[in-house]
Amino acid sequence: MQIALSSLRPGHHPDAPAGVVNVRKTGRDAGLEALAASINTLGLIQPLVVVPGGDGYHYVVDGNRRHAALESLVAAGKLEPHSKVPATECDAGIAREAGLAANINQSPMHEADQVEAYAELRRAGMKEKDIAARFGQPVAQVRKLLALGGVSPAVLDAWRAGKVRAEDVRTFTLAPSHADQDRVLAAVLKDGRTWSIREKLCLDGSVGHLLSYVGAKAYKAAGGTVVEDLFGGSDVVSDRALLQRLVDERLDAECERRAKEGWGWAAKGADLAPGWRWSWPRLKDGQRPFSAEEQARYDELQAYLDADDDDATDEAIAAAHAEVAAIEAAARIPLGAEDRARSGVVVTLGADGKIAVEPYVVRPEDVPAKPEPAAPAEPEEKGLSSALIDRLSEQATRAVQATLPSSPKAGLAILLAGALCEHRGAGPVHVTLGGLGGAQAQLHNTGSFDAVLAGLLARPVDELLEVAAVVAGHAVNLHHYNRSAPATRPSALALMGALDPDAMKTALDDAFDGEGFFKAAPKGVILQIVEEVLGEAEARRVKDHKKSDLVRFAVASVLPTGWLPAEIRHPGYDGPGSARPAEQTLAAAA
Repeated sequence: MQIALSSLRPGHHPDAPAGVVNVRKTGRDAGLEALAASINTLGLIQPLVVVPGGDGYHYVVDGNRRHAALESLVAAGKLEPHSKVPATECDAGIAREAGLAANINQSPMHEADQVEAYAELRRAGMKEKDIAARFGQPVAQVRKLLALGGVSPAVLDAWRAGKVRAEDVRTFTLAPSHADQDRVLAAVLKDGRTWSIREKLCLDGSVGHLLSYVGAKAYKAAGGTVVEDLFGGSDVVSDRALLQRLVDERLDAECERRAKEGWGWAAKGADLAPGWRWSWPRLKDGQRPFSAEEQARYDELQAYLDADDDDATDEAIAAAHAEVAAIEAAARIPLGAEDRARSGVVVTLGADGKIAVEPYVVRPEDVPAKPEPAAPAEPEEKGLSSALIDRLSEQATRAVQATLPSSPKAGLAILLAGALCEHRGAGPVHVTLGGLGGAQAQLHNTGSFDAVLAGLLARPVDELLEVAAVVAGHAVNLHHYNRSAPATRPSALALMGALDPDAMKTALDDAFDGEGFFKAAPKGVILQIVEEVLGEAEARRVKDHKKSDLVRFAVASVLPTGWLPAEIRHPGYDGPGSARPAEQTLAAAA
């Protein structure tokens, strides 16, 4: 019988008669587009099974997906609403059983039969796009189905028999001929090593990046053939040597082009010694010294960032980092033409099929030889090392800490100044007890805030000043982030000058490790100190001494004079080298 589409309703419609259902609840809408395309091309091949209702409609028992596909064709304007379709009528009493039987008893086609049928359509002259349109499939999917259906009959039979898997058949699509497929199939069926199909077909899947760089069109123009891997992206070429030659020719041309840009040399990475990527040096951008204004602002920003200020916002910190980077960038000296001429570029081909160019590479033979040292003798005569300045800073810090208890009023003023000054991290006082040894200090203040506060309020002012001085001592740290010496910084000098000069002198004498200083100082620095303290004649007399002898001489002759290094001299220092030339002259004359 023929029934108009407008009088059909799905079996799961709420007005369906009792017993009429759509037994398929899962996947009702799956593949409707392809099914609609097939019906539009071939018509409704299998009739619908329907039950008449008392309302003039027929309700579908079997074929609800076909009915939905037909409705989609009506919505798309490809069928008229009153078009008639074939249908078979059944009684409502057996509707559920009929729908269930139709779904259970249907037997899906084997994939091999399906792809072979597609391949027959192609061999009959139907184009890929026409097949895709008829069955509602993407063209790319149709190409895969045609490739699978195009393998040898023996491979299809083995697939039907379960001797090879679908993924094995996909590999066979890369073989150049049916003869090669049959040969390898016989081998793997004999040894059971289906995983070795690619190896037995001699398929090299590692050429994708080479082919991507050269281009399939150029490779084919040079006489090669390409079998496209529709399933895994590992295309197969007939002549890898040809492909490699084309790659090398293009890379060589790229090197020649780069060499004309002024580089000292240009080479392919594959032509260089193994390990060049990590063992050969590269030229780096230069850096000019900061101007006085840049240095001052740079130090200010670094101090701000090092201060760990809880009140600083994320935006302010980010702005400070950005300004630091801008100052550094402004002082950078980019590499130029001369740097190109004394270095080269290396051209490599990446796994993505794109070339990478690494510039300013220096070959080992182009690295200037380091001059041999004239003699292994004495240490190089330079200024004090950073490590030695650190030690001096620590010694000065300990002297200040030892002196502060004897100057309680100054201690309180120092403590308050450290708390109130701007950019606290840049100053020499850290009121968070972040000074030298501050974190380990035992101030015997235990208990809650209110208990400690009550105990302190019960003390007289003189005792509070003494406590403040001790706390200030544990907040002091004369180290500086750029390792400048304490005596070169106005803040550190002001701190040391606020203390009792005699107590400060005694504490510094006790803290200063004179012998350790002279052992660490260069010989030239020691000679300058001897000249400063004992005179030029004495310095000339001992200048040829060995370092060890010179150290012993300085310890015995310089330290008893009360001399201290200029890097830690406090404002009250009156020893050799102090700013009292007249008094020194009188003392020397006496």
